[in-house]
Amino acid sequence: MKIRTKLSLMTASLISSVVLALSVTIHLAQRIALEDQSQRRLVGLSDGVARLAQESIDNHDPLMLLSYLITLRKDHPELAFASVTSGERVSRLGSERDNLLLWTAQVEARRPVKYTVFTTNSGPSRQAGLSVSSAGAHLDITGDARVTVEEGAAPAPLGLVLGFDREVLAAEIAAALQPLTRRTVGIAVFFLLLGWTAALSFAKLLTGPLAALTTAVASVKEGNLDVNVPMAGRDEVGQLGQRFNEMIHRLGENAQFREDLLHTLTHELNTPLAGLKGYLELWQDRKIPTEGPERDEVLQTMSTAVQRMEHSLGDALGLFRAAATSETSKSVVWIDDLLTEACVLFAPVAHAKKITLTPPPEGMTKCLFANDELLRRIIINLVSNALKYTPDGGRIQLGLESDERGTRFWVSDTGRGIKPEDLTLLFTKFYREEQGTRRRIPGTGLGLSIAHKAAKELGGKILVSSQPGHGTIFTVDFPMTLTKPEDI
Repeated sequence: MKIRTKLSLMTASLISSVVLALSVTIHLAQRIALEDQSQRRLVGLSDGVARLAQESIDNHDPLMLLSYLITLRKDHPELAFASVTSGERVSRLGSERDNLLLWTAQVEARRPVKYTVFTTNSGPSRQAGLSVSSAGAHLDITGDARVTVEEGAAPAPLGLVLGFDREVLAAEIAAALQPLTRRTVGIAVFFLLLGWTAALSFAKLLTGPLAALTTAVASVKEGNLDVNVPMAGRDEVGQLGQRFNEMIHRLGENAQFREDLLHTLTHELNTPLAGLKGYLELWQDRKIPTEGPERDEVLQTMSTAVQRMEHSLGDALGLFRAAATSETSKSVVWIDDLLTEACVLFAPVAHAKKITLTPPPEGMTKCLFANDELLRRIIINLVSNALKYTPDGGRIQLGLESDERGTRFWVSDTGRGIKPEDLTLLFTKFYREEQGTRRRIPGTGLGLSIAHKAAKELGGKILVSSQPGHGTIFTVDFPMTLTKPEDI
């Protein structure tokens, strides 16, 4: 099962659970509210019957209460039974059953009170006044008065029993709950569909980049490195896509590098190999003298061809090593010793071309805390490049200096110089400037690229200053410096 399907099902299940729980909660709350409303309505009916019973006793009119109960049963079907007890007389409306919700009450009758007022008139002008209101009776008299109070016998109390049909009450609640339930279900279905749509969209949004990445990986597996995964997010998936694109870019560069290297080495090795093969065939056919100047010239040519192949393979191996490894071991390296070592190494080549190769002045000692192999690789490639492009009888000067900004060394030559438009191409792999149509400069075009990469790994940079016809200066500048032995 795909991740998108799993994520969609998990999200949809979670949303369904939440919506279902909310729907059930709302349904239960509505049912409780309706039951509470029904209960309050029954209490209101019962209180009304009690008040009317009190009025019926006060007015000595038992038919008033019975008439009211008969009318009440017609208007309220849930009132299935009513019983009125007065003394030993019992009046029943309806039949008493087991499933009734019973309400009972006893209404006490008020005792009649008789007040007798005796007054004594002092003369004919004196009058008594009597006013009756809702607040009571007010007697206004003058003179002396005597009041007597007599309480009569209290009437028998009324016993009330009301029976409400539970099934009718439940049916009324269900009827009132039905439209609310339909509305709740409709809202729940709407939010379920909305949630499922959101879950599918969310799963597609989240797993879309992973699906694209999976497709790209499958394409790379088939050997296609011309792929790119569009990743715009900054989350972990977006970072994964960016790293994948960087990896594919590096793989493409390495593949292109190997292809270019293969083509270059094929060309560089085939040419001297063809010459060697021709000379060997001539030697086999005994068309080359076994001694004398002609033999020495042939041997020198064959030796030059072998050296050319060795140089090509050495450059390729050095670039491969620089690309495949990261040499991080560091130690104190004396730059003047490496410059002098390079002069000694290339002294025979310079002597053969009558080139003056001058090391830094004695006493100019500077050191760096760096990788000695990378520094040696930079110096050897820069000096070798200068020897290739310096004509016979020219000069090559190596220099070294240090100040508060850092340490730098340079290799200057009196060669033909570099055109301004070619300066940006110097450190490109396999780039070689041709010295006219009559002479092809030997090499693979990898030396400066190797030196540039090594300087970059050490945290330095190579600066080039050149004027056509006036030579070239390659300066290697490092920001970190150790200028004194006591700094070590």
